[in-house]
Amino acid sequence: MSSLKDETETYTKQLDQWIKALGLPQHQPPNDEVETILGFTRELLREQSSVHLSEDAIVLAQYVLFLQQKTNECKTFLKWANQVISRLFGDDRPKLNSWVRQAELRIERTEYLARRIELIGQSIGGLVRARYNEGRNQ
Repeated sequence: MSSLKDETETYTKQLDQWIKALGLPQHQPPNDEVETILGFTRELLREQSSVHLSEDAIVLAQYVLFLQQKTNECKTFLKWANQVISRLFGDDRPKLNSWVRQAELRIERTEYLARRIELIGQSIGGLVRARYNEGRNQ
């Protein structure tokens, strides 16, 4: 048997080393920029140039990547938790179970948000293509 603290430190260290070895980007677009893009009104979309809208679609895609990375971290944590739960004792088991419940809720929320934001980014990209096809890709 081992403690939750020891198991968590080992897990975190190994995961950090794995992510570093893969060279995954740890970029998170500024939340205020993402919120601004998500709040575009119809009029504001009409006023934006196609180049600017394309850049906004990229920012949303980057944010979706960030959300997917966070979701994957939670999923990895759940797999790890299932493997170590039998080695824990005392108050560590209930604490880990609480963390598992939180991770499951985070996964649900971030997967939903990622899908919705990805759809908005695709819609912006569709608008840019439609403008191009109409010959008004200002």
